[in-house]
Amino acid sequence: ELAKALNLSKSTVSYHIGSLLREGLVKVSREERVKNFVRIYYTLASPSETVVLSLKKSLEGRDRGELFRNMVRLLGLSLLNTSPYVLKRLGYEVGYAMGERNMTLDDLGDIWESLRLGEVSSSKDTFVVENCYFCRDLPNVGRSYCKFDEGLITGFLEKSTGKKYRAEEVKCWGMGYDFCEFRIRKLK
Repeated sequence: ELAKALNLSKSTVSYHIGSLLREGLVKVSREERVKNFVRIYYTLASPSETVVLSLKKSLEGRDRGELFRNMVRLLGLSLLNTSPYVLKRLGYEVGYAMGERNMTLDDLGDIWESLRLGEVSSSKDTFVVENCYFCRDLPNVGRSYCKFDEGLITGFLEKSTGKKYRAEEVKCWGMGYDFCEFRIRKLK
């Protein structure tokens, strides 16, 4: 029915539904046997239980900083699956607004830690975050979670230096590590 409504082949629809299932965006809600085939019904998947529990705990504790971090985390996880570019662009805008002329990665690390986003160590071309507010305790999914942070670091550096940069997360909880590491490149 879906293939017919979208004017697509069944194999195309099947492929994309499989992708949505693997990404955790949809889940099977029920199956029905109809004549010689199985009709499968899908619903949107719920956000990560870890994130929801953390959000609930911060609401009960009335810690506004924790509430903010968890709301960003929940929004970020939703956008990560549907619009990673938008998430990265939002991070860029925040980073650009935070940066000031002649600030350094060390300055960004100090800001990061003061906001309790994680413990930071940095060098000329790396930015490492332990206890990352965004992806700490999330499962290994074989890819990076921290697109917002990639954008934030990039925007911060571009505003601070007046030059073009690219920050790319190369290690993350989502890739099986217990910290996040961003590789930073100055673009020509």
